[in-house]
Amino acid sequence: MDAVILCAGNGTRLMPLTENRPKPMIPIAGKPILEWIVEKIEDFVDNIYLIVKYKKEMIIRYFEGNRKIKFIEQKGFDGTGYAVLMAKDFIDNDFLVLNGDVIFEDDLKDFIKYKNAMALKEVENPKNFGVVVVDDENNITELQEKPNNPKSNLINAGIYKFEPEIFEILKDIKPSERGEVELTDAIKELVKDKKIKGIKLNGYWNDIGRPWDILNANTYFLKDIKTNIKGEIGKNVVVEGNVIIEEGATVKANSVIEGPAIIKKGAIVGPLAYIRPNTVLMENTFVGNSSEVKGSIIMKNTKIPHLSYVGDSIIGENCNFGCNTITANLRFDDKPVKVNIKGDKVESVRKLGVVMGDNVKTGVQVSFMPGVKVGSNCWIGANCLIGEDVERGAFVYKKEEKVVKTLNSRQITR
Repeated sequence: MDAVILCAGNGTRLMPLTENRPKPMIPIAGKPILEWIVEKIEDFVDNIYLIVKYKKEMIIRYFEGNRKIKFIEQKGFDGTGYAVLMAKDFIDNDFLVLNGDVIFEDDLKDFIKYKNAMALKEVENPKNFGVVVVDDENNITELQEKPNNPKSNLINAGIYKFEPEIFEILKDIKPSERGEVELTDAIKELVKDKKIKGIKLNGYWNDIGRPWDILNANTYFLKDIKTNIKGEIGKNVVVEGNVIIEEGATVKANSVIEGPAIIKKGAIVGPLAYIRPNTVLMENTFVGNSSEVKGSIIMKNTKIPHLSYVGDSIIGENCNFGCNTITANLRFDDKPVKVNIKGDKVESVRKLGVVMGDNVKTGVQVSFMPGVKVGSNCWIGANCLIGEDVERGAFVYKKEEKVVKTLNSRQITR
């Protein structure tokens, strides 16, 4: 059996994190989403075909050493159906299809027993998903796309098992209104003859579509880490809970690390720094004197020097914070933080800080309000309060009139 993983999309709902990387390469608990997926299936498949397009070089460079993995570039039409069709000339038997942005816990051993199947997940609010209706024998009888009145609380979990006949069906599928060949349109053909089962997944599942989904998954998978300290630890460092400090990382004197947390190789923490639970510091990051990071992902080569606070945030690569940069993460009214997702203000979670792209620099005394997004390659000048999203490549600064007067001798002597 082979597997096809769909990795070609732009991930626009996760901008600015996807401005410089494909969504499957966003790190969660210390490694890319796509690596989590590959690790779940590589022991029981012969070949893994990654369907790539957007920022494909990053995926190819990361996985090219894995002998099971082959790369297929999606050309022509967009859409999940056309992406699957790209693998037609490489696959002769039953195969798995997985969305490249779905992170899950189930081992799929029961799921792969079926010829044609769709993985399902039970959720409290299915309105924002593809809803699936099944009969008493788990045959899928209906698909609803983001319905106002869902007929069930079972949703499409983005994992499928197909026989090769799906390719013949896909060849005849016409593009949808948005110009994409949709996999669900092919599945509807299987539904007509009750040829596809709906099988519930066990355990954790997360369709990584919004920034807070990343932090949710990060928190979930950090809970299972075991303490492994190989880095250099300075005097009076306190380590509590399960913490991974990789070889080549340094924690300087009087710092406190509360797990679960991961500090990757080349990272430097402290002195007097405070790393709180559910934090990941990726390679070659720096958290300096008296700075605090809580529940956040700090990507490679980013520097958070002295007297700064980063809470419930995702910070991209190669960022550099000025002294006393602060990310607020909680509203006064304690209501869910609102985030701009493709032009709509969407309620997220109770605590959410800043979502920042790559190569951002801040001056001293900069503050970010909860849920703000900052595009890549921005400069944020000193003393700025950022309460709205900042577009990629912007230079934000505070312009004030400065008045200088000369004191006369009488004033000085008083």
